[in-house]
Amino acid sequence: MENTNNEISLSVAERYYKNHLKNVSNYQKRNLDKMREKNKEYAKKVKEERPEKYKEMLERKRQYYIKQKNELKNNI
Repeated sequence: MENTNNEISLSVAERYYKNHLKNVSNYQKRNLDKMREKNKEYAKKVKEERPEKYKEMLERKRQYYIKQKNELKNNI
């Protein structure tokens, strides 16, 4: 049995999960201030309780920005 829109048939659980992810994303977009505060509190908590994980987070963030900067330079 072929699907007419060339999409892979998803189980009910997979559709529910994808829909949940979409709803979470929409909530986060509508509530930017809440998400910023939540992220700030999480970073503060990690910095105090797990300094090694905090250093890893900072390194990943630094690498991401370096990568973005290099891509921007290459596109110009």
